[in-house]
Amino acid sequence: MQLGRIVDADGHILEPPDLWEKNLPAKFKDRTLGIARNEEGTECLVVNGRISEFTQGLGVASSFGQPGELAFSNKFSYMHAPPGAYTPHDRVKLLDTDGIDAAVLYPTLGLLWEGEVNDPGLATAYCHVYNEWIADFCNQYPDRLYGVAHISLMDVDRAVVELKQAAKLGLKSVMLTPWPANGKAYGDTYYDPFWATAQDVGLPVGLHVIARPNFHGSQWYDHMTFQGSPFYFLSVTLGFDIQASFVSFFEGGVLERFPRLKLLCLEVGAGWVPHFIERLDSKWQHSGFMTACKRPPSEYFRRQVWVGADVDESMIPAASQRWGSDKFFWSTDFPHFDGFPQALQTLKNTIKSMDPADQQNILGDNAARAYDL
Repeated sequence: MQLGRIVDADGHILEPPDLWEKNLPAKFKDRTLGIARNEEGTECLVVNGRISEFTQGLGVASSFGQPGELAFSNKFSYMHAPPGAYTPHDRVKLLDTDGIDAAVLYPTLGLLWEGEVNDPGLATAYCHVYNEWIADFCNQYPDRLYGVAHISLMDVDRAVVELKQAAKLGLKSVMLTPWPANGKAYGDTYYDPFWATAQDVGLPVGLHVIARPNFHGSQWYDHMTFQGSPFYFLSVTLGFDIQASFVSFFEGGVLERFPRLKLLCLEVGAGWVPHFIERLDSKWQHSGFMTACKRPPSEYFRRQVWVGADVDESMIPAASQRWGSDKFFWSTDFPHFDGFPQALQTLKNTIKSMDPADQQNILGDNAARAYDL
């Protein structure tokens, strides 16, 4: 692996809107994934061949650095992103401008559809099309751009096949919805063939925030869609799925059974970690006997988990001091509207009180270790 570099550990790319229309197998052509405008002229996700009622207003995906009023208006569209969102050549130019050596790339439309698909064959087909495309995208700059596979765990047998293909494609990690689409928590032994394969091929699994209908708290805020205020959704509910699935990895003994499996928690910040791990350890002392977790959760955390921090978090130094500077990395979240312009400079200011070696862990070495770059 290459240490000493600066790595954006959770950047995003904007998929071509016609990617699935062009590449889905014929039997799924009438259930394509894409973008269209509804009767009101709002740009919407098309899922399963239908315009989504939930994911509306796709300017939020591309309005990096823009005021929220513009991002959520019909005046800003998915194709209005700055250079670097759509092509590998422009992305590398952006990295050079920003002083970043490499970026790990996650999807954008891939964050939006899983909550509206209940056919495992269709879900796997959506993922397969994306995985082949992102591999080709990143292969043009293999030392600068690193792709992450998107895999649906709705059907574990299909997922294992796609995981093996992702490894052959040279992808560096796997993005999973933190919300189990088939209703089985990730601690369930149903998924063990997938964790075993991920461990064997050396690909970390990442729980990344997604948007979905019926999110936690939606029964209290039934007006909440991408047309409404995102404040509750962004600040609270996005983290719930990840934290719940995170606990299930311990409770179900996944990290006990698969000690070489790497688990990443993405885009929920680092500040929650000190409290959360201490609480898990405390509760394990009382009720751990009822779980498959054979030792304090903190031991698995130190051994197998990495967490993505927001660059403006004042808690990064404190979280690092408590649990180790080797546990956290950072991201720009480019090109999404809630990303961080001037991310690297903001991060450097945030962690300037840390020792140089600890700073370098955060800046890039942890990403290199977690993703084996």
